[in-house]
Amino acid sequence: MTPVAAALAWLQRGPRRALAFATTGVALAVLLGGVIGSAAPPGAPPRLYVEVGEQPVAGRPLDVSVSVDVPAIVRLRYADTTLEEVAQELRVSLLAEAGAWALEIEAEDAAGRVGHDSRVVYAAWPPEPRLEAPDALTIGDALFVRLAWGLEPQREPRLRVVDVGVELDGVPQPGLRRGDEYVVLLPLPLQAEPGDRNLRGVVVDAFGNAHETHGVVRVAPNPNPVQELNVAPATLAVITPEGRELEARTLEKAFAAVGPLPRWDRPFLLPVEGRHTSAFGLPRRYAPGGPVSFHLGTDIAAPTGTPVLATNAGVVRVAGMYPIKGGLVVLDHGFGVTSLYFHQSALAVSVGDVVERGQVIGSVGSTGLSTGPHLHWEMRVDGVPTAPLAWVDRRWPGGPVLAPDQVVD
Repeated sequence: MTPVAAALAWLQRGPRRALAFATTGVALAVLLGGVIGSAAPPGAPPRLYVEVGEQPVAGRPLDVSVSVDVPAIVRLRYADTTLEEVAQELRVSLLAEAGAWALEIEAEDAAGRVGHDSRVVYAAWPPEPRLEAPDALTIGDALFVRLAWGLEPQREPRLRVVDVGVELDGVPQPGLRRGDEYVVLLPLPLQAEPGDRNLRGVVVDAFGNAHETHGVVRVAPNPNPVQELNVAPATLAVITPEGRELEARTLEKAFAAVGPLPRWDRPFLLPVEGRHTSAFGLPRRYAPGGPVSFHLGTDIAAPTGTPVLATNAGVVRVAGMYPIKGGLVVLDHGFGVTSLYFHQSALAVSVGDVVERGQVIGSVGSTGLSTGPHLHWEMRVDGVPTAPLAWVDRRWPGGPVLAPDQVVD
């Protein structure tokens, strides 16, 4: 192996070492005199052609290629690396340093004439995506996913992130970008199949490189048996096709009006204190042999007139008396989240009102399809019912109201 090859091999074993390819003046003159002495044009320094690998990323290889029009002593300086070599073609792989560093190259011919090339190489740390999601849920729960990509420990400079996304079982999900995180809130419908759900988070840097992270959420089946209610025919008489259609149209319009940004920044609260009489997700029949339907909310029994509180800050989208749901209020909390309050005896708000967390919005009653005074309370995400009690004392995702350009669809 030649001395030059040996030196290059030594450099490759430790790319951050300083390599001084030293030769004595006499030896250098002998070497260059016979090789390049007659090749250099009189008075013209060597011409250099330098190529630097695209997309330098801190902590990763930085490829540099140098060509000289005549054999010469090539000197390269970058960060704490120094390289000197006799060559006409030189290719080295350095370790990219974070920040802006000068890459200086010169070539000296046998006559002592020196050609120069100098440029600044900017390299930043790549994003490091991480997925945060529960390991296990039950059908009917809400799934909150946080994709974060801040560096730990914090390192600067960082590559700019130009796009992010979260997929559930290969389907992209809309979410909200806030600083170095992207949050997604998804319902797991009661009709969904149990089993593993595959999550994929993607962060795209300014160079177009995609950085991925993956996770799995195990979804358990609905554990509730079918509940036989045996409601009297006179009570069921309030259920008519016209009533169903009216209420379906009303809710559809309300869900379509929900804003993209969270309106809350505090945990959700229980809207009324009382005895929990019917849990969310119960399969039930209203009459023997009748069709099975799911209970889409939580029933809380309380005396007629008991104040009903807004579970969190929001805007009133529905406030009125309806044939099946009775005294109904629907609150828009933003980010696809709504809360619904059925069977109230009186309402204390009107459509368009902005309400605060804990504000009285109505009173417990037994209007509509009801067999006694209670509040039927629902929490929905994108119009899909989720387990209401799972929201109590939870803030997710919450936070300050953000500008529209911070929402990623």
